[in-house]
Amino acid sequence: MIETTAILWLVLGIALIALVPSMIVITSQQHVKIVETFGKFSSVRGAGLSLKLPWPIQTASSNFSLKIMEIAEEVTVKSSDNAFVTVPIRVQYRVSDNGAEQAFYKLDDPESQIRSYVVNQVRSTASGLTFDELFRSRDNFEQDVESTLKERMTSFGFRIENVLVDDPQPSQQLREAFDRVIASQRLKEAAENEGEAARRLAVAKANAEGQSLEIKGAAWSQFRKTIAEGNAEALENFVGTTGLSPAEALVFFTSVNEMEAVRDAASDGGRVVFVAGSARGGSDPALMGMMAEALPEDARTRPRDRTPDGPHRRAPNGG
Repeated sequence: MIETTAILWLVLGIALIALVPSMIVITSQQHVKIVETFGKFSSVRGAGLSLKLPWPIQTASSNFSLKIMEIAEEVTVKSSDNAFVTVPIRVQYRVSDNGAEQAFYKLDDPESQIRSYVVNQVRSTASGLTFDELFRSRDNFEQDVESTLKERMTSFGFRIENVLVDDPQPSQQLREAFDRVIASQRLKEAAENEGEAARRLAVAKANAEGQSLEIKGAAWSQFRKTIAEGNAEALENFVGTTGLSPAEALVFFTSVNEMEAVRDAASDGGRVVFVAGSARGGSDPALMGMMAEALPEDARTRPRDRTPDGPHRRAPNGG
């Protein structure tokens, strides 16, 4: 009998020693463990050492993190103006202070399910914005996504700490289209600038030519005035000295100018001489003689009835 009792106590002691480890709950910092009694939620154990009833009466889950976690996702969305863009988004979340039970039981795979909520919400919000609004109102976009996620995830025991949205990335086709639009705008601006520069250059050139003509006109006017005044003074002195009339004095001056013109033409190798109207009728033999003296030698000796390059031409009457 004593031996039987001793054996029972020995077996009981061994069983207790074997069950002691299952009664100890050690929880890491920034983590919790969920304790269940026969499969039903019993309590949440914080960081440190705690005790529970032995298995299988109570069981403890593995460490359930309370740290801030981050989900990074690139969501392809369609804007309200039918532009497909990729929105890089990061969501920082953690288990709320009193939400460990909901977070542990309500979501089977918290990260994947939160990721699905993020993708759906981002697409829903982006569908109501144009492509430009996605860029211009990125802060409003972040706030809208964050407020919606906070409202939905609170019931699951999670807290949204922050939502970060990077610059939306358009598709390659859309990027090329925008590049062409920007390039055409730059070409248009360049053409307008070149046209404006050409217009200003033309205006400046016209103004310069106008000013140049004004200066030349004033100079010619002054020149003619000086010549006229000099001629008038010379004519007056000539008339007073010779006793000729002013008309005769003008004829004399004109004849002198004509003779000088013929002389200059001959000295420069001229072969054709245009005779002024005053000398055409032969009214001034002296002038005609001076013209003949001014002609080259071969022109003075050439027979009158010979062509410049042919034989003598016989007169019609045989003379």
